[in-house]
Amino acid sequence: MNRAHTSVRLRWLGVAGIELTAHDRVLAIDPFFTRPPFWRMAIGRVRPDRALIARHVPRCDWILVTHAHWDHLMDVPDLARRTAATVWGSPNACALLAACGLPQAQIRPIHGGERLVLGDWTVDVLPGEHMRAPGFAPGPLPANLRPPLRLRDYRMDLCFSFSLQIGRLRLLDWHSNRLDWAVPADVLFVGPGEPSAYHRQLLRAVRPRLVIPVHWDDLFQPLSRPTRPVLAPPRWAWPPVRHMDLPRFRQEVEQMARDQGMPETEVWIPELFRPYDLAATAREPAG
Repeated sequence: MNRAHTSVRLRWLGVAGIELTAHDRVLAIDPFFTRPPFWRMAIGRVRPDRALIARHVPRCDWILVTHAHWDHLMDVPDLARRTAATVWGSPNACALLAACGLPQAQIRPIHGGERLVLGDWTVDVLPGEHMRAPGFAPGPLPANLRPPLRLRDYRMDLCFSFSLQIGRLRLLDWHSNRLDWAVPADVLFVGPGEPSAYHRQLLRAVRPRLVIPVHWDDLFQPLSRPTRPVLAPPRWAWPPVRHMDLPRFRQEVEQMARDQGMPETEVWIPELFRPYDLAATAREPAG
């Protein structure tokens, strides 16, 4: 990989959201900006914040949805309706998009094992297995969905990861507890909340040159406030509950990569909405 590769601009949109721009076409995955407060998980209905959506993604051609939870899907119908983007997602995700008023012509169901061609992008849809989420377990959607929806209405069925390629640049947006479906990539997007053994195995399978943690910020913190790490999953240690430690994640992953013969691998902790040139960053070393 070198600087002659197609220029690919990345923006991290917060939570699991990423935006990729190449050849002036925009591909978004799990764009989410509304960020309802924590208490909304129990009561009330929530409308997407259309002003925030329009401000942060003014144009879009394609949207991929990893799964149907609210922090991955709730802002997608408004974004797609405004930009005329086509959306790919699971059957539950498609039903939720339709219930929120997105025209059927913009909705595409997908399943693991499919290959999509989106402009110059080739996207392989990989099966995934979501971590256990109390109150948000997989299952059928509630009957008679009526927007605005409750957060618990966003019930997932299937979960996907996406392997994307443009030119020789390979990206893996990884969302799975199981590692069976991991494939090699130059750039790996992954949540930092799993145990070290999990990340060690994932690095061995993917062998990335660049690792970018996502879904580590507090999804209940509005965008008007500074970004802060979310609470990490509980553990049998003291303290049992703590915030995600991004510097520690970077140190551990880079050391794991060196131990596996990948001394050039680095971890980027992305800044919200800052543009990055992935093709230049993940290039192969000279010689």
